[in-house]
Amino acid sequence: MMSELVDARELAKQLRVTPATVHAWHRRGWIPCLRAGRRPVLFDPAAVEKALRERAENRQGVARDA
Repeated sequence: MMSELVDARELAKQLRVTPATVHAWHRRGWIPCLRAGRRPVLFDPAAVEKALRERAENRQGVARDA
């Protein structure tokens, strides 16, 4: 089941980062989003947290291998 979709400002509040950070992560393809037309871009907070957690785990694995 999908959680409630939120915009970048609300997601930023939940993650305790700035909206600019959320947009940067989105542009880099680090977090998933849903588009309703060209704009607005909406986010599923649970999917975003999962993507960020997986990214952090992958980066730790790379650092250990180096």
